[in-house]
Amino acid sequence: MWKHLITGIALSGMLLWAQKKSAPARSEKGETAEPGKSTSLVQFAKTEHDFGKIKEEDKVATTRFTFKNTQKHPIKIVDVKTSCGCTSPNWSRDPIPPGKEGYVEAQYSAWGRPGAFVKTLTVRMRSEADTTREETFTLTIKGEVLPRPKGPEDFYPTKLGSLRFGPANHVSFGTIKTNEKKSQRVTIYNDSDKPIELKGFADAPKHIEVTFVTPQGPVATYQLKPKDTIQIEVKYDANAANDYGFVYHLLKIQTNDATEPEKPFYVTANIEEYFGELTEAQLAEAPRAQFDRTEYDYGKIKAGEKVEYDFRLTNTGKKPLIIRKIKPSCGCTAAAPSKSELKPGESTTIHVTFDSTGRSGKDSKSITVITNDPRQPTINLVIHGEIEPAPAK
Repeated sequence: MWKHLITGIALSGMLLWAQKKSAPARSEKGETAEPGKSTSLVQFAKTEHDFGKIKEEDKVATTRFTFKNTQKHPIKIVDVKTSCGCTSPNWSRDPIPPGKEGYVEAQYSAWGRPGAFVKTLTVRMRSEADTTREETFTLTIKGEVLPRPKGPEDFYPTKLGSLRFGPANHVSFGTIKTNEKKSQRVTIYNDSDKPIELKGFADAPKHIEVTFVTPQGPVATYQLKPKDTIQIEVKYDANAANDYGFVYHLLKIQTNDATEPEKPFYVTANIEEYFGELTEAQLAEAPRAQFDRTEYDYGKIKAGEKVEYDFRLTNTGKKPLIIRKIKPSCGCTAAAPSKSELKPGESTTIHVTFDSTGRSGKDSKSITVITNDPRQPTINLVIHGEIEPAPAK
């Protein structure tokens, strides 16, 4: 009896296993799929591409991933996202009919990116028959960018006509005290195959000295041979500038370059007054700038309206307070003091006018006030509010 029972159980188990094996597979949606047929929306020929070694000077490398629609209804690529901005994608924009092929193209920008790389593209696809059914595929590109030989465009990146400047046609001295003199150099490269006459600098103020540096010493003019370089030396005397705060100068290099004979050359600095190493006792005797407030909110106004406000300044120190400079952040704002020198205990107002013409939305403007207060020589005043747009005509 037990022998027959065990044999029956074994036969039932084998029959159940055979039924499960022969049953067709089902997709996530519960649809019956034919045996051996993929339930994925598409089938890619490959999902990874190795570019191998790429020359940086080739600038871009492109490959195309192809896929086949394995379904009985059209498939559409919803979007393709890349892992970085160095990779640009392109893809089949129209729905892909059943059995037909589509593509995803990847273009890698090699310029300025030497070395090995691995990047991905995330492809999102959707069934046109059932828009709730989506699939995401990850494609990979990799390779190695061989660095290009460096040339003049790398060492002297700023190009003006036939001349290149390294690092730029701009010298910034940053913060410089009134007791300081500083110098900096810029290199010029003649990128043409003809000599270029450097005839000197126009519009250079008295506190800025500019020369060309040669083995024989500084010169005011110079003939630059083709594919050759020369250095410009800029010397800055902050005390002779007789100015404070951010100072900007546009100089012009005079040349015989047929492409652009006059080259702009910029010199900037932030000049701060030098007070010396003051003791606490000396600071206690110094002038002191104290505003009643440093911020004014004018609320809401209509475009074209003007805002006026008086900031009150008092000298709470023990020596005369001198207003060295007042500089608004833009031409739409004007500011002027009633007095520029205050005795101890004396006050004045700084009248600010803001013209909102041509502006809209939230707006903020600053006014920089520079004094001889050694504790706080620079104070920023701010006016802000909201401007309603002018009505359309």
